[in-house]
Parts: sequence; C-alpha cells; structure tokens
Amino acid sequence: MQTLRQLADVPEDRFKQQESYGRPGASWITYVHARTFASTRSSDFNQAGSNEAELVGKLLGLEERVSSNSDVTASLTLVSVGRDRDENILISKNVFMSVFRRFGIDPRFLQLLKTNRYGLHYDWENLRVSYYIGTALYILMWSFDRATRKTRAILLSRDFISTEELGSLRRLLQLEVDKLHSPFLLAWVSLVHLSNWMDSSTYYLLTNIRQLEELTGYGPYGRKNSSSEIPIDRLTQASKNIGYVQVNLANQLRHVTIGTAIATHLATRAAKITDYAVESYTQKCKTELDEFSSTIPSLQRSLNDSSAYVYYLQERVRSQNTVVYALMTHEDARINISLAKASKELAEAAKKDSSSMKSIAIMTMLFLPGTYFAALWAVPSLKWGQSNVIQSDFWWYWAFTGPSTLLIFAIWFGLHRWGSLWPRKLKPGKNNSGYEVLDEASPPPTAPESGFHAPPPPAAMKPPVIYSAAPTSAPPVMSLGDPDMPVYYAPPGPEGFTFQPQSYSGQTSAPAAFVVPYNTYAPEYGPQHNP
Repeated sequence: MQTLRQLADVPEDRFKQQESYGRPGASWITYVHARTFASTRSSDFNQAGSNEAELVGKLLGLEERVSSNSDVTASLTLVSVGRDRDENILISKNVFMSVFRRFGIDPRFLQLLKTNRYGLHYDWENLRVSYYIGTALYILMWSFDRATRKTRAILLSRDFISTEELGSLRRLLQLEVDKLHSPFLLAWVSLVHLSNWMDSSTYYLLTNIRQLEELTGYGPYGRKNSSSEIPIDRLTQASKNIGYVQVNLANQLRHVTIGTAIATHLATRAAKITDYAVESYTQKCKTELDEFSSTIPSLQRSLNDSSAYVYYLQERVRSQNTVVYALMTHEDARINISLAKASKELAEAAKKDSSSMKSIAIMTMLFLPGTYFAALWAVPSLKWGQSNVIQSDFWWYWAFTGPSTLLIFAIWFGLHRWGSLWPRKLKPGKNNSGYEVLDEASPPPTAPESGFHAPPPPAAMKPPVIYSAAPTSAPPVMSLGDPDMPVYYAPPGPEGFTFQPQSYSGQTSAPAAFVVPYNTYAPEYGPQHNP
C-alpha cells in the first residue's frame, strides 16, 4: 500500500490557476468550518473565503484554535475548489498539495483524482480513515482522525454545478452539524444529495421524452390524430435529443450503483464501530451511525425506484428512436421521389427544347436553298439577262466571302477550345478537382530516378479544438409539434455564473451533470401528466 501511495500523483497540467482582477492567484476559494462542544453550547457552522495566497495560513489558524479549545469535541473543515469542463483543478498545484497533505487524506486518492474516478473508495492509515466519493457533480475527499475527531475535506465541484446545488449540500451539512464524531456524516450527506439530484434529473429527462412523443405522435404523450408531415431538420434535431437522453439515462444507472454502494457501506459499519472511534467516544459514534442507518432503507428504496424508472424511460426512448428513424427514412424517400419528379420534369423540358431546335433546323433547311438562290440572283456582279452573266468584278465576292468564313470558324474554334480549358486553369478543385493549377514558377516535372524514393510528407494535422464555452444542463433546442403545441421551457438561472442550470417553474432544479451542446435551452413544459 505504501508503494501505491508513493506512486500516486496528479500531473502539473491538471491544475489551471485562475486570474482574478488581473492578478494570478487571486481567485476566491470558499471553505466551511464547523465545531461541536462538550458543554451546552450549541454547535457552530461558518462559511468563509480566501484567496490562494492566504488559504493555507487561514486553515492553519482554524486548526490551532480547535486544538487549543478543550471544549471542542469534534470539528469539520471543508474547502471547496472548482474544476473546468476538462477536469482541470482551478488552483495552483502547490496550494492544492499543501491543503491535501495538511488534511491527511490518503495519497492513493491522487490516482483516483487523476483519472476522474467515480464511486466510493476508502482506506485506513493508523488512526486515520480516508474516504473518496466521485460523482458527475463533484469529487469529495476527506479524512477522519479517531483520536482528535477532526474531519477535513476537499470538495472539487464541476464548473457547470450551480450555486444552488452546492448550497443544498452545505445546508445538509448545517442541519446535521452536531454529528461530527464519526466519519460517516459526509458519506450520508452525499447519499441524500445524490438521491435528490437523481429524482430531479430523471424527471427532467422525462420531459424531453414527452417532447419527442408529442413530435412523433407515438407514445403516452403522442397525438394520435396528427397526420402533418415533420420536416427533416426537426427529425434530425429529435435524433440528437434521443442520443442526449440515452446517454444521461445510462449516467443515471451508474449513479444508482454509486448510491447503493454508499448505502450498503453505512448499513454494515455498526459491527466495526471500534475501527472508527476511540473508546471514550465509541457510544457517541454508534449513536450517530444508528441515526444515519435508520434512513438507509428509505434511501435504498428511492434508489431502487429510480433504477426501475430509468429502465422504463429507456424503453420509451428506444421506441422513439425507432419511430424517428422510420420517419426520417420516410422523409428521405419522399424527398427522393420529389427529386425524381423534378428530374423527370427537367428531362421533359429538355425534350421539348430539343423538339423546338429540331423544328428550327427543319424550317432553316426548308428556306435556306431559296434564300441562297434569291441572294445569288440579286448579286450585281451577275447579269442574268446578258450573254456574259459573270462580270469582271465578281471576284470581289469570293475575295471577301472566303476569308470571312475562315475567320468566323477560327474565332468559333478558339472560343470553344479556350472556354473548355478555363475552369481547369483558373478554378481547380471546384468543378475539376482532378486538375492542378498551372504555376509558371514551378519547375516542369522530371522523370523519377531509379532507386529508393522517400514517401511524401504527411498532411498537416488539424489543430485541436479549444472549447470556449462551458456546457449547460439543458438539452439542445427542440422545436416540436405545431406552433400552437404546448412545449416545455426551463427559464434561465441567476446571472453572474459560467453555468446556469434550468429549473421547472422555479420548483425543481434541473440536472446539472449532463453533457450537452453549446448554446442550447430547454423548452417549457405544459400540463403535467403521468403516463
């Protein structure tokens, strides 16, 4: 185990120091400090903030005040640090590692942090036990010292988590602040928060499935009498939303597994209570664990219900996937038929043009001989009433007719030849991609020499895409149904944050851990119906 702890590390490029007010290291970091007392004094819970330069000093001062106060029986210190969409920690590595080592968290968790691992992990080292809980919302790591009953934690939240989500987590801690004598408080708080988040997330996905059913006309929310054609662009958007829903339903099942692991761990700790508390506080630790364990059956039933409901929603979205695919195929066939009709009409028009040109040619052949002879008889150089018909100046006719005819044919041939080469020389790659631009400065090609010839250099690599915007929790735009059809809206959250999650009529928080396209919104939902 010591070898694993020594090898674990987070590379330097996973840390991204923010700049605030034009100064690096001035980013604001919040932390929570709570204490319980042996006297009748009530537990206190305080939230404060600090920049990176002063953070370690302030945390050291808090620990010294706790250690010097004999009335304090247990304490909690939780530091909240943000992460961006690429899981980069928004703090310098030196400051983070200073806090991590001072908190005494198991170094092996650095490997889990490096790979953004989900799930529940824990381990012991002497009198200290460390926990790691990874979810789509955050990573929570903490250590608990049995002798001093100090809980010291680091919360790494994702950049698209709203202040409301983090606020609900802190409110749960504040409500249970008197239960700091065991390491199970943060695990129980994470379980409750995860269960509540899954309920709201599942309902949010349900609204998207209802929109798809209203669009296609199939399913519990489908309009059976709808016979209007659905444009191909709306079907394409619906197909994207189906993929969005399917991915996040799978994510829900993964978090059911995480929640079940936490619940099972809390339910089986009573038999090993001496591993988590010294003798004088064993009873206090057991009392707190019993209170947590009493809620496990209810939370486990909620997780089981969420799992069954997600499987049900997966079937509904699979059916919509089949329907949308069939509608897209039908729409493609309709478009192909329209193109075939247009091609037929074009061919008929071309045939009519050909018939017209044939008629013109026939009329020309009909009148051309007569026109020729009429013009010939009208030439003044020909005296048809005299015995000497051809006059001496008739050679002028041939002197002008012959060269003019040759000149006209030469101009026609030159224009025809030059016009056929024009796209090849001046527009390579557009209509004639097989031709190259003629470059007078380029040397003429030479015959290859015998022997080995190195292959041509590879094409230039496309530079990586740099994301310039944080993801949102809302799905892509779905313009479903007719203009008067009720749709679902999620009004925007409070301003001032990089990510603003949606809400349902101000009652339920939208899911925050969905990967969705940039610059999208969720349409408003209408009357609620339970299929």
